[in-house]
Parts: sequence; C-alpha cells; structure tokens
Amino acid sequence: MRTLTIILLAYAGSIGCAWAQGQDGTPGERNLQIIAELLPGLYDNANQAYFEQRLNYPEDQRHARLQVSIEAVDEPELGDVVFSYQAYPAGGALASARQLWALAPDDDPLLVRMRIYDMEGPTYLEACDVLWRREVGQFSGASASPACPMTVQLDPSALWVATEDARPDQLKRARSFSCYADIPGVAGGRDEPFDRYQINDMHDQGGLQWFTTKDGEREIGITLRNVEWPMNNEEGAFTRNSLVMYVLERTADGVKTHTYGWTEPRAERIGLNLQWLLVNCYIVSNRDVRPFFD
Repeated sequence: MRTLTIILLAYAGSIGCAWAQGQDGTPGERNLQIIAELLPGLYDNANQAYFEQRLNYPEDQRHARLQVSIEAVDEPELGDVVFSYQAYPAGGALASARQLWALAPDDDPLLVRMRIYDMEGPTYLEACDVLWRREVGQFSGASASPACPMTVQLDPSALWVATEDARPDQLKRARSFSCYADIPGVAGGRDEPFDRYQINDMHDQGGLQWFTTKDGEREIGITLRNVEWPMNNEEGAFTRNSLVMYVLERTADGVKTHTYGWTEPRAERIGLNLQWLLVNCYIVSNRDVRPFFD
C-alpha cells in the first residue's frame, strides 16, 4: 500500500510539471506566428487601379497597377522568420523592388520587429525597421525612423503598403485558379467534337491569360477579378462585391469584351457557356475533389 501511494504521488508530481505555469510567452511572440502565417502570398492592386480611374481621381493621385509576391525563404543568418518581398509593375518582368523582410519578437513584449534588407548583398537598411502591433481586425506596422517612412497593414484578405506620404497600395490577396476553355461550348450532354484549351496560372485579382484557337484565327482572353466596390453603382442600393469572369478577344480594332458573369466573391469556381465558347475556372478540379453527399 505504501509503495502504491509513492507511485501515485510521483505520477501526480509529473502531471503537475506537465501543467506547470511559468511558460507564458509574450503577445509579440504569438503575433509573430500569426503574421508569419498570413504574410506569404501573391497580392495585386488591380481593384484599386481600376476604381481610381473610374472615380476620376487626378492623374497624379492614381496608383499604377502593382503585383507583389511574398515568399518564405531560408536565410538563417538573418533570422528564423524571413520573407522575400518582390514588387512588379503591370506587365513587367523585372521587379521594381526586391527586399528581404526578417521578423522577430521585439524587446517590447507587445511588438514584432521587422528588419529590411536589400536583396543585393543582402544589405541591412538600418533606418527602415518596421514595428508591427496587433489591432482589432488587423496588424499594422510603421517604421521606427522618419528617415525611412513606411506603414503597412495586414489582414487575411489584403496587405496595404505606403511609403513617405503617399496613399497606400491596396494589395488584395490573390487566390490561384486553373481554367479551361472549350470551343465550341458543348452542353446538354450532346456528343459533339470540341477543342479544349488549358489555362493555368490564373488568379482572381486581375489575372489575365490569352490563348490562340487551333485554326490560328482568333486570340481569346480570360480574366478573373474579385471586385470590391469602394462606392455603390446604383442610387439607394448597396452594391455587393463579386467574383467576375470576363471573356475578351483581340481584334484588328483592339480588345473586345464579349461578355462577363459574376458570382459570390468567395466562390471557388465560376463558368460561362456562350455556346461558341465554354469557360470553367476552379480552385479544385472535379478530378481532384473528394466526393460528398448533398
């Protein structure tokens, strides 16, 4: 009996060690984990660039189209959490900005410090540290020195970046889609021949891909854009955001819009059938989706 008591006391002691307090980290350490999960992705300000033109912003206040890629990289000499930041102007193959962002808990337990390096070298930009903090629905950051002004905001759907006194680039997070186009757009189970054109590397923040028909006579473009309205397009109504698909064609007179259709902004697939053309875009292919009961 005495032996059993000793065993039970030892077991209870081991449980007490497993549940011991005193292992609390800081809010900054937890926030770093969340930022590291949210930050990577492909971002694009297509929505901002389009609506600034539609709203007739002065030319010098309009944002040029910008795409940003952020990826985790292995740079142990810079820290455990490092990302590459590369910004590309519309249609550009060369990055206009190439940096490394190294994040770590700050001495202030509420903050996360981001050190910025020029990729060439890499060279540490000493005046450009950004301090991130948690807010109600987002993370926000600002440079610690006025010599290198920068503010950032991050939430699950977007990254906003501003330098100096400029209004921020509103970079929406893009989702990757695959698409195919069938010509003609056979429907209703009809047994008719058609040609299929596979369209890869599409995204829903203004992604645009072109293909030439097999007879070489037509050049068709498919684009997706997750439209987030900054204003309403009907008096007395509230315009809801939408995922929109456009069908374009290059002609001798320029680019022609054949049609467009829309669905809920978080939809994972969207399609159109114009009879002469069928387009289907999806995040998960019917060949890969797991069967379900409904």
